[in-house]
Amino acid sequence: MKYLRERLSSERVGVRIIVALILFFILFFGVMTISYYLLPEGLLKNKNPLQNWENSDNTLILTLQIFFYNQLSVLVILLGSLFAKKKDGEKNYLSIGYTAFFMFICINAIVLGTWSFSVTSEAVPLLGRFTRTFDLAHRAGLWEMLGQLVVTCAAAQIATVRTSGKTTVTRKFKDIHPSTGEKVAFLGGILLMLVGAVVESIAINSI
Repeated sequence: MKYLRERLSSERVGVRIIVALILFFILFFGVMTISYYLLPEGLLKNKNPLQNWENSDNTLILTLQIFFYNQLSVLVILLGSLFAKKKDGEKNYLSIGYTAFFMFICINAIVLGTWSFSVTSEAVPLLGRFTRTFDLAHRAGLWEMLGQLVVTCAAAQIATVRTSGKTTVTRKFKDIHPSTGEKVAFLGGILLMLVGAVVESIAINSI
């Protein structure tokens, strides 16, 4: 666990992304499989009141609807990233933004595992749920989750409130200086989510 914490809080954004990516696949498919076998189908269907908005028939407008809706998760991740903590003896602070990100991943995994999509369709076997995740031309989930992942890793060093044991220190926003790599990664993550919104809007309007 210490090894993972050190890599997730690494000064190198590339290291953070690689380790987070490995954890993402393990957690997502693990939770999906468990929920498939242990939880009732449709458990989370229509449980999110924020999704109760009418889809536009215009693909461009629907793309923007989906994209800006998904930015709510980015906002939560960024707010979490303003806080970080470390244990005594550790070198770097671990961003709380990771907690928010992996929480979203678990929810998405349960949605897929229990087939709780808002758009009604016939449930597919477990293997089909694995393979459809990688159908990037027709499924938006992986685009969006990878976008969230990259954004989370890019923002992992922006904490203004940092806690070490019982000691908490704060810093001002002007003291935060993201590296070029972090800025590029952040924009790349947003772009991945935009691609996901395009894929999802086309899929919805083709039904």
